[in-house]
Amino acid sequence: MAKGDHIYVERLAGVYAHHGIDTGDGWVIHYTGKNWRDPRRVQRTTVEDFARGGEVQVKDYSAFFDALQSPDTYRRRSSYQISRLFNKLQGIDLDRLDPSPDAVIDRAEARIGERAFSIIFHNCEHFASWCKTGISNSEQVNAIWKASMTVPEFARYRTENLLINVFEPKWPGRR
Repeated sequence: MAKGDHIYVERLAGVYAHHGIDTGDGWVIHYTGKNWRDPRRVQRTTVEDFARGGEVQVKDYSAFFDALQSPDTYRRRSSYQISRLFNKLQGIDLDRLDPSPDAVIDRAEARIGERAFSIIFHNCEHFASWCKTGISNSEQVNAIWKASMTVPEFARYRTENLLINVFEPKWPGRR
C-alpha cells in the first residue's frame, strides 16, 4: 500500500468488497458509518478500522492509465467516449487528470463529510474509483447489473448513472 492507492478489503467471505483511498499515513478516506442505522458518509479512519481484520489489497490501475496513453485502445471504445463527454460536462478532463498521490488524496479530502451514499449509484467503490481516475465506477454493481439485465437494459442503466453523475454532482461539499 502506498499514498493515494485505491485499496479494498473483502467482506463476508468475499461476497463484496469495501473500498477507500490510502492516505499513506495509516489512515483511509472512505464511505463508512458507525453501524447499519448510521447514514454512510465520507470519513477518515485508521487502516485497522477500515480493514476490520481483513486483508487490505490494492486495486491495480496500471492497465487503465496505460490505455489512456494509447489512442488505439481504450480511447476508441464508445463507453470511454461517453464517460469522457460526461466528465467534461462536470469539468473533469481525463487528458489533464492529475494521477499523482497528492491529487488523489486532495479529491478524496474534498469530499470528507459527504452523505450521498447509495449502494447502487454511489457507493464506496464509486467514490474510490472517482478519486483515482475521475470516473465514478463500481465493478461490483456493474457485475450484478450485467448478470441480471439484457444488453439494452444495461446500456440504459449505465447511461442513467452517467447522467445522474452529471446533473446531480455529489462533490465537493454536497451533503
